[in-house]
Amino acid sequence: MESIKEIVNTNLPPDYYEKFLRPNNKLILDPKRIDLVVFCGNEREILKTPTNGDSSLLLRYKGKEGAVLSMETVTEELSIVQLQGSKSSVSYQVSTGFLWVRLFGDQVKKIVFDPQSEFERISMPHFEKIVGLYDSGTDAALGRYQQLANILGLRFSNQEWKFIKETREPLFNG
Repeated sequence: MESIKEIVNTNLPPDYYEKFLRPNNKLILDPKRIDLVVFCGNEREILKTPTNGDSSLLLRYKGKEGAVLSMETVTEELSIVQLQGSKSSVSYQVSTGFLWVRLFGDQVKKIVFDPQSEFERISMPHFEKIVGLYDSGTDAALGRYQQLANILGLRFSNQEWKFIKETREPLFNG
Protein backbone atom coordinates (compact mmCIF):
# COMPACT_ATOMS: atom_id res chain seq x y z
CA MET A 1 0.00 0.00 0.00
CA GLU A 2 1.06 3.57 -0.61
CA SER A 3 1.78 5.53 2.54
CA ILE A 4 -0.63 8.20 3.78
CA LYS A 5 1.92 10.76 2.66
CA GLU A 6 1.73 9.51 -0.94
CA ILE A 7 -2.06 9.47 -0.97
CA VAL A 8 -2.89 12.85 0.58
CA ASN A 9 -2.78 15.81 -1.78
CA THR A 10 -1.19 18.65 0.18
CA ASN A 11 -0.96 20.92 -2.85
CA LEU A 12 -4.54 22.13 -2.52
CA PRO A 13 -5.74 25.37 -4.13
CA PRO A 14 -7.22 28.20 -2.02
CA ASP A 15 -10.72 27.52 -3.38
CA TYR A 16 -10.63 24.09 -1.71
CA TYR A 17 -10.11 25.76 1.68
CA GLU A 18 -12.78 28.39 0.94
CA LYS A 19 -15.41 25.61 1.20
CA PHE A 20 -14.49 25.25 4.88
CA LEU A 21 -14.47 28.91 5.89
CA ARG A 22 -17.09 29.53 8.57
CA PRO A 23 -19.91 31.54 6.93
CA ASN A 24 -20.95 34.95 8.29
CA ASN A 25 -17.96 35.06 10.59
CA LYS A 26 -16.39 38.28 11.85
CA LEU A 27 -12.96 36.66 11.76
CA ILE A 28 -12.09 36.15 8.09
CA LEU A 29 -9.25 33.80 7.24
CA ASP A 30 -7.26 34.17 4.04
CA PRO A 31 -7.58 30.83 2.20
CA LYS A 32 -4.25 31.51 0.47
CA ARG A 33 -2.54 31.24 3.87
CA ILE A 34 -4.10 27.88 4.83
CA ASP A 35 -2.32 24.64 4.06
CA LEU A 36 -2.37 20.96 4.93
CA VAL A 37 0.75 18.96 5.74
CA VAL A 38 1.24 15.23 6.37
CA PHE A 39 3.72 13.91 8.91
CA CYS A 40 4.51 10.23 9.41
CA GLY A 41 6.45 8.49 12.17
CA ASN A 42 9.38 10.39 13.64
CA GLU A 43 8.79 13.41 11.39
CA ARG A 44 6.10 14.43 13.87
CA GLU A 45 8.68 15.18 16.56
CA ILE A 46 9.06 18.70 15.13
CA LEU A 47 5.42 19.50 15.92
CA LYS A 48 4.53 21.50 19.02
CA THR A 49 1.25 19.60 19.31
CA PRO A 50 1.74 16.15 20.87
CA THR A 51 0.52 13.43 18.51
CA ASN A 52 -0.69 9.84 18.73
CA GLY A 53 -0.80 7.06 16.14
CA ASP A 54 1.68 6.80 13.27
CA SER A 55 0.51 9.52 10.84
CA SER A 56 -0.85 13.03 11.31
CA LEU A 57 -2.58 15.60 9.13
CA LEU A 58 -1.71 19.11 10.25
CA LEU A 59 -3.81 22.10 9.25
CA ARG A 60 -1.74 25.29 9.31
CA TYR A 61 -2.62 28.94 9.02
CA LYS A 62 0.12 31.44 8.24
CA GLY A 63 2.62 28.59 8.63
CA LYS A 64 1.63 27.88 12.25
CA GLU A 65 -0.07 24.79 13.67
CA GLY A 66 -3.85 25.14 13.79
CA ALA A 67 -5.34 21.65 14.21
CA VAL A 68 -4.25 18.04 13.95
CA LEU A 69 -5.81 14.69 13.10
CA SER A 70 -3.73 11.62 13.90
CA MET A 71 -4.26 8.09 12.63
CA GLU A 72 -3.01 4.57 13.12
CA THR A 73 -2.71 2.69 9.87
CA VAL A 74 -2.85 -1.02 10.61
CA THR A 75 -3.26 -3.35 7.63
CA GLU A 76 -6.58 -2.46 5.97
CA GLU A 77 -7.88 -0.30 8.83
CA LEU A 78 -7.46 3.45 9.20
CA SER A 79 -8.09 4.33 12.83
CA ILE A 80 -8.57 7.92 13.94
CA VAL A 81 -6.87 8.33 17.30
CA GLN A 82 -6.60 12.11 17.73
CA LEU A 83 -8.52 15.21 16.69
CA GLN A 84 -7.60 18.46 18.35
CA GLY A 85 -6.78 22.08 17.94
CA SER A 86 -3.16 23.04 18.40
CA LYS A 87 -1.81 25.30 21.08
CA SER A 88 -0.44 28.05 18.88
CA SER A 89 -0.94 31.71 18.13
CA VAL A 90 -3.33 30.87 15.28
CA SER A 91 -5.35 28.05 16.86
CA TYR A 92 -8.08 30.45 17.97
CA GLN A 93 -8.34 31.84 14.44
CA VAL A 94 -8.58 28.34 12.97
CA SER A 95 -11.18 27.13 15.48
CA THR A 96 -13.24 30.31 15.15
CA GLY A 97 -13.04 30.95 11.41
CA PHE A 98 -12.67 27.50 9.90
CA LEU A 99 -14.72 24.28 9.79
CA TRP A 100 -11.62 22.17 10.39
CA VAL A 101 -13.42 19.01 11.53
CA ARG A 102 -15.22 18.96 8.17
CA LEU A 103 -11.93 19.42 6.34
CA PHE A 104 -10.38 16.48 8.20
CA GLY A 105 -13.48 14.37 7.48
CA ASP A 106 -13.15 15.21 3.79
CA GLN A 107 -9.47 14.27 3.85
CA VAL A 108 -10.09 10.92 5.59
CA LYS A 109 -12.66 10.07 2.91
CA LYS A 110 -10.17 10.97 0.19
CA ILE A 111 -7.56 8.73 1.82
CA VAL A 112 -9.73 5.62 2.15
CA PHE A 113 -11.42 5.97 -1.24
CA ASP A 114 -8.23 6.76 -3.17
CA PRO A 115 -7.61 4.09 -5.85
CA GLN A 116 -4.13 3.46 -4.36
CA SER A 117 -5.54 2.92 -0.88
CA GLU A 118 -5.99 -0.55 0.51
CA PHE A 119 -8.06 0.57 3.50
CA GLU A 120 -11.27 -1.40 3.89
CA ARG A 121 -12.40 0.20 7.11
CA ILE A 122 -12.37 3.45 9.07
CA SER A 123 -12.50 3.22 12.84
CA MET A 124 -12.30 5.40 15.91
CA PRO A 125 -12.01 4.18 19.49
CA HIS A 126 -14.83 4.64 21.98
CA PHE A 127 -14.53 8.13 23.48
CA GLU A 128 -13.28 6.68 26.79
CA LYS A 129 -10.33 5.09 24.93
CA ILE A 130 -9.20 8.27 23.16
CA VAL A 131 -6.00 9.42 24.87
CA GLY A 132 -6.44 12.82 26.51
CA LEU A 133 -10.05 13.40 25.47
CA TYR A 134 -11.50 13.40 28.96
CA ASP A 135 -8.44 15.22 30.29
CA SER A 136 -9.32 18.16 28.04
CA GLY A 137 -12.39 18.74 30.17
CA THR A 138 -14.47 20.26 27.38
CA ASP A 139 -17.73 19.20 25.83
CA ALA A 140 -16.52 20.93 22.66
CA ALA A 141 -13.72 18.37 22.23
CA LEU A 142 -16.16 15.49 22.64
CA GLY A 143 -18.52 17.21 20.20
CA ARG A 144 -15.78 17.42 17.57
CA TYR A 145 -15.19 13.65 17.73
CA GLN A 146 -18.94 13.05 17.48
CA GLN A 147 -19.14 15.44 14.52
CA LEU A 148 -16.29 13.62 12.77
CA ALA A 149 -17.98 10.25 13.39
CA ASN A 150 -21.16 11.65 11.80
CA ILE A 151 -19.31 13.13 8.80
CA LEU A 152 -17.62 9.78 8.14
CA GLY A 153 -20.77 7.72 8.77
CA LEU A 154 -19.15 5.77 11.60
CA ARG A 155 -21.48 3.60 13.67
CA PHE A 156 -20.71 2.36 17.15
CA SER A 157 -20.10 -1.37 17.51
CA ASN A 158 -20.75 -2.69 21.03
CA GLN A 159 -19.01 -5.91 20.03
CA GLU A 160 -15.76 -4.15 19.05
CA TRP A 161 -16.27 -1.17 21.39
CA LYS A 162 -15.37 1.35 18.71
CA PHE A 163 -16.89 3.36 15.90
CA ILE A 164 -16.53 1.69 12.49
CA LYS A 165 -17.42 2.00 8.83
CA GLU A 166 -16.64 -0.60 6.22
CA THR A 167 -15.44 1.19 3.09
CA ARG A 168 -15.38 -1.71 0.65
CA GLU A 169 -18.52 -3.51 -0.28
CA PRO A 170 -18.34 -7.28 0.14
CA LEU A 171 -18.53 -9.23 -3.09
CA PHE A 172 -21.73 -11.18 -3.56
CA ASN A 173 -21.87 -14.29 -5.64
CA GLY A 174 -25.20 -14.39 -7.31
